Amino acid sequence: MATTVTLEIDNYVGAAYITLSENEVVRTVEVTPEVMVDLDAMDVAVGVEILDLTADIPIGPLMRDYHIHSDVASLLQKIRPSVTGFVASFSSSGGQAAANITPAGFSERIARA
Repeated sequence: MATTVTLEIDNYVGAAYITLSENEVVRTVEVTPEVMVDLDAMDVAVGVEILDLTADIPIGPLMRDYHIHSDVASLLQKIRPSVTGFVASFSSSGGQAAANITPAGFSERIARA
């Protein structure tokens, strides 16, 4: 079964959310001032909130401290150095956007709300 990671971007507020699993969020931890991680009951990352689209995603600490699997880390590497650069590859218009990410690469399908 393929790993699916969903990236939701809100250009209006300049933030993004990366969904890693459908597990229930039990608590949220600040990784950096611009990056928060939502954890489940086992302290495994459920999602990553990027509060600044130009923020660097701290993949090393996410893997080490919050049990992000290496397959997911590889996908997150494709978003680096920032969400802004990733979004630019899809569209330059405002509004919300979402993309599904699978090990084969990023979906080119962007949904706007």
